[in-house]
Amino acid sequence: MAASGNFFRNLQSQGENPQFDAKEFLLAVESQFKSPEVHEEVRWRLQVLKELTASLELEQASKGLRKALSGVFTAHTEEQKILAGLKELTEIEGGADGKPIDLRRFLKRARRSYDPGEYAKILQKKILNTQGQVQNLVLFFPDSRQILTDLSRSLDTLVQRMRNASESITMIKEREDNVRKTEEFLHYEHLKEEFLKKWLARFSEFSEAEVANMTPEEVQRLIVEHQRHQMTQLLKTQIKLSTVDMTQHLDPHDTLESEFADQGFWKGANSAARTGFRDLVLSVVQAFGMLKGHRYALFENEKDASQLMLFGIGVAGFSDDRDKLLKMVPFMKPFTKKSGYLLEIRKRELGEQREYHTELRHYALPFLFAFDGMKEFRVNSDLLTFFTSNY
Repeated sequence: MAASGNFFRNLQSQGENPQFDAKEFLLAVESQFKSPEVHEEVRWRLQVLKELTASLELEQASKGLRKALSGVFTAHTEEQKILAGLKELTEIEGGADGKPIDLRRFLKRARRSYDPGEYAKILQKKILNTQGQVQNLVLFFPDSRQILTDLSRSLDTLVQRMRNASESITMIKEREDNVRKTEEFLHYEHLKEEFLKKWLARFSEFSEAEVANMTPEEVQRLIVEHQRHQMTQLLKTQIKLSTVDMTQHLDPHDTLESEFADQGFWKGANSAARTGFRDLVLSVVQAFGMLKGHRYALFENEKDASQLMLFGIGVAGFSDDRDKLLKMVPFMKPFTKKSGYLLEIRKRELGEQREYHTELRHYALPFLFAFDGMKEFRVNSDLLTFFTSNY
């Protein structure tokens, strides 16, 4: 009892920006207050906090909810007053559109998830998203390939169970919960956090050692700040980030892809140039796409608005090993804008190969030079030499 009391007094003494650990907070509440209703009111708001924290656009709302929760328990000591304070905590400022966020909409969504039809749709969407994240994480954490593959298999099995008419929703929910408790899923969650830390160490002035000791909340806040800096830098490069949805264009390009199948084009590119190409695409997608849940980023050439370049990670079949994990291939894909429509620059039935390769370099060079001018990227010199010497 005394320890939990000290916990809330410590929060109060920290002023405007208290250090907030959701697990410790819940443990302190359950230790000091015996009311199941208080426990439940805290639990679902902590679940909302988790969802808010996962969204970079809702950072202020996340911070506001932490502060509000702490405030309820530092302002009152009587259980009934605390319960009343929690029940009044239904909205938080900081929505992406500038409007307050109704916390109850998260509670309603959680309750609806047990409706068979809605639950199945929600779970399918979660599995699809997780499978995509697994494929992306393999690229950045190749040493974890096996454990991520095992998780992918578990998710495939869960999907198969969902298609079995004899499996009730209750059974499926239990299987979902069991997957979440596995070593593979916990490792996956850890890798997602590590990805954000690697992002911050890669694209900011912080060292890996400094980032390693940061809390997830600190990492999220600093990423938001540094992304603003990146966008400012991007404005100076004569290219700009586009918001066009490109999810239908994520098949690898026929030439500008990291399998280097078009030997007519890549002949003369040494190993440094090829590694540099792959690293550049991964870095651009990591910097501008994956934080938004995308495995691509689209850019426009401000000097010539008809030139666009998609940096993406595409599926090119299955790997040859026994795990049969999807083969993910980093690529660049040039587009031209004609009458408002995007047309992909690809091999044509007619036309000389040399002419096509020259056209690819013409489209690629403005974007390579732009990223080379950004401190965080610095395009590999062998890659730049390969593109410019053959243009």
